[in-house]
Amino acid sequence: MKKNFMLKCLISLGLLLFLTFMPHIMPASVHTAQASEIEKEKNSEARLNLKSITLATGKSFTLRVYNLDKDAKVSFKSANPEIASVNEDGTITGNKVGSTTVTATIRRGFNSASLTCDVTIGPPAFSVKLIHSRIIIGIDQSFLLEALIKPVNTVEAVKFSSKNPTIATVSTGGRVTARASGMTYVFAEIDATNQDGSRKFSSCSVIVTKPEEVGPLNEYFALHPELSMISEVELSNALFVFFNTLEAPTDNTNSDTGSSEVQETQITYNAMSADTSSETEKAAAATDADAVESEPGAKDNIESAEPSSAIEQKELSLVEKLDNYLNSIFDLAQLKQKYEERLQIVTGTITQ
Repeated sequence: MKKNFMLKCLISLGLLLFLTFMPHIMPASVHTAQASEIEKEKNSEARLNLKSITLATGKSFTLRVYNLDKDAKVSFKSANPEIASVNEDGTITGNKVGSTTVTATIRRGFNSASLTCDVTIGPPAFSVKLIHSRIIIGIDQSFLLEALIKPVNTVEAVKFSSKNPTIATVSTGGRVTARASGMTYVFAEIDATNQDGSRKFSSCSVIVTKPEEVGPLNEYFALHPELSMISEVELSNALFVFFNTLEAPTDNTNSDTGSSEVQETQITYNAMSADTSSETEKAAAATDADAVESEPGAKDNIESAEPSSAIEQKELSLVEKLDNYLNSIFDLAQLKQKYEERLQIVTGTITQ
């Protein structure tokens, strides 16, 4: 009897313990399953491609609904069509400066859900100008271009591009990075058009050279204000030929006409260098002859020194080559005189 009683007590105690701890074990697995299902539902929820958008008047953008069920239907509505209208496909068009909301309503059977997109409409840009018309940067260095856009409250962003990315690239924000020696152009463009239908833009010439040559080149342009007397197009074309023909790889984006101009300028520069060298050699020869006559043993020494002297004369710096090149095309001395005369007139007018 006692054994049976003890057995019944043990069984009862075991059942009691099992029932006591079971609620703490079972819900854990249930909660985990529910969390997994919730996460899956979140990832599959319908959503818009944008929750907010800024457009210029006259511009459009299409809203799209992602994770949409096959049997679901979507309709779009603008809270203020005068500011921004939307068609049945979700294409928003800016009509007037201001802010509004576009609502996408999703219907599936008797169920419906709404998604909203905040829309801001601003004025478009009508002019753009880069602050720098020419920059000089060393290889692997960068420079941030700044653009002046009108009106100042425009919502339109400038689109940057490089004529030759192998020489210099430009980011969407206007940061120019030098890649290889040469010269190219960076453009800042807006959607506004000219009378001929072309888009309005501003350009900046980018000269890429060795880092140690950046300072001397900048100093050269600063010390030669008479270069401003040359038309921007002529000077830019001359610099383009120099840096892409004499010092750097040729820019393959040139037209045939541009290539012929490069060859002609190359010949002119070579001829100029030859003339300069011949005059130098004549002067050196005359000096050497006088030295030979005055000193009997000097002839052999001079002859042995001539090759190294000739090599030294040919090793011109980049700035010296550029100065010789520009003088072969433009009369810089005459331009400097005209610049100083004009400066005196302006200064005298201001003084009076």
